[in-house]
Amino acid sequence: ERARTSVASMVISLAVVLGIVLVLLGITVRQNGVTQPPVDVAAGARVAATRVGFTPALPVGLPPQWRATSVRTTVLTWHAGYVIGSKDYAAVEQGKDAPAAWLAAQTNRGRADGTQDVAGVTWQRILRTDKVQNSLVHVNGAVTTVVTGTATYEQLAVLAGALRPAA
Repeated sequence: ERARTSVASMVISLAVVLGIVLVLLGITVRQNGVTQPPVDVAAGARVAATRVGFTPALPVGLPPQWRATSVRTTVLTWHAGYVIGSKDYAAVEQGKDAPAAWLAAQTNRGRADGTQDVAGVTWQRILRTDKVQNSLVHVNGAVTTVVTGTATYEQLAVLAGALRPAA
């Protein structure tokens, strides 16, 4: 009888603890998604202009489904990243006197895939098929601009065509 009592007590204790856990899970507020605060790309471009030694290009007039997610400046480079809709990503990377290693890193060491005309400017297409990354590259004097991401070449052309020198 003593052995049955301890098993019964253990089952009752386990049921009580499980009930408490279920009640706590039921009343705990959970977040359904992660919302990111808006990113001020124009402010990031103004900061970059004081640090990188060139006037960064700022996307102007992008469609409403393009949402800025990141802006950063390093010693010689400027970055602005965007999510398009809910799945595709595109970014602008600019560097002054960019070495070949920087360009290779930005394009994920992709291979040349022809050229593409964007608003009368010829951009080099770079493709990385095994990691799903497309890139458009344009060199203007000392400044190299890379528009890259999981977006299609057509979406990247929208971003490249929207680039204007930051005020």
